[in-house]
Amino acid sequence: MGNSDRGLKRRLVVVSLDAVGRRDMEFMLSLPNFSAIVKDGFFCDRVYSVYPSLTYPAHTSIVTGRKPSEHGIVNNTLLQPGRKTPDWLYKRKYINGRTLYDVAKKNGYTVASLLWPVTGGAKIDYNLPEIMVTRRFQNQVISCLRNGTPGYLLKLNSKFGSMRDGINQPALDNFVMASAEYTIKEHNPDLIFIHLTDVDTNRHIFGATAPEITEALKRHDERLGKIREWIEETGGLKNTSLIVLGDHCQIDASRITYLNTCLKERGFLSVKDGKITEAKAITKSCDGSAYVYIDDRYAQDESFLEALADALNEMKADERLGIEEIYTGAEAAEMGADPECFAMIEGKKGFYFLDETDVVSESVEETKNHKMRAIHGCSPLKEENITFFAAVGAGIKKGARKESMHLWDEGPTMAKLMGFNLPGAEGTVVTEMLE
Repeated sequence: MGNSDRGLKRRLVVVSLDAVGRRDMEFMLSLPNFSAIVKDGFFCDRVYSVYPSLTYPAHTSIVTGRKPSEHGIVNNTLLQPGRKTPDWLYKRKYINGRTLYDVAKKNGYTVASLLWPVTGGAKIDYNLPEIMVTRRFQNQVISCLRNGTPGYLLKLNSKFGSMRDGINQPALDNFVMASAEYTIKEHNPDLIFIHLTDVDTNRHIFGATAPEITEALKRHDERLGKIREWIEETGGLKNTSLIVLGDHCQIDASRITYLNTCLKERGFLSVKDGKITEAKAITKSCDGSAYVYIDDRYAQDESFLEALADALNEMKADERLGIEEIYTGAEAAEMGADPECFAMIEGKKGFYFLDETDVVSESVEETKNHKMRAIHGCSPLKEENITFFAAVGAGIKKGARKESMHLWDEGPTMAKLMGFNLPGAEGTVVTEMLE
């Protein structure tokens, strides 16, 4: 059995409920396990995510205490104009700065990670990374072994691999939970990250408030109950802190806009046989928002920049496109988005953006591209996109509350809970939570 003599170490179990947000809290507080965590610990139901509010930038901000503009994970995927399915930013090497698990390892903690985003190749003792393969020659299993902990992964696969059904839910989260139980009981790491995506998957498929979401939230509450049982079986909450958090929420969507089609029509983008051959300016989808990037050759061309700005303003005036706001690159960077972008386009509620160039706009129901009935990636200030943070156990004030906080406050707060600081963190330690 793993490390039972922790000395002064405080065990930390971090559970991310992807796409669970403030809008779910009334229902979640009616469920036994989540409500017990809130009653006995700390709770904030107004946590502002990052911009863009995507899974990879958000989870990286959680563990670095920094905005995407600083830690470098500014999207889920790379800008690769020639590729229909761009590569995902799943590797630790893409992160600028130190992470919570880096600092924990330096301080002698054992670390486990179960599908926590952007941990591929990280120095983690028991690492099941979330890997997205997008090329025909890539193999999911081999890529996972190369980027994770091979012996540990082979053991998980032999014991629980039959539970998986690709990325379909609830099978994937059931596999993660079985792996988490084995990891906690067999290895008992000092720090464990668990990423559960049941609600996120179902919201994309069925919509933000569909009946399937209620069922997924119920399953999450049952999972939290099991995690508390495993904690009790391996030492209890006396020296363990349990963190339950969201990364963003989701908003219903009904229409898709293809901004690159608009740029193609205006001469900023060239396409041949369905492939982009030249991009003087190009947009990169973040679901509910989109970056605008320009070719470096035109960065100092005032006439080009003026023409592009005029084109973007024309696009904003076109009601079909669903553009709510256009931020300059400087404004986007100030909000925590990619400082390298020329501009950032924020969509109106009900719209999201894709990068194809075949049509200008279409309904979600008629698309043959990436159909999503609910989305994120939009401004973290939108009420439906606000998320939550809850904690219980060692070092947590019972009944403590905070009116609001930011996602990047969570990393330095968790580090403080474990007895060390998180270097380079922009976030503020939530002292209201700590005993």
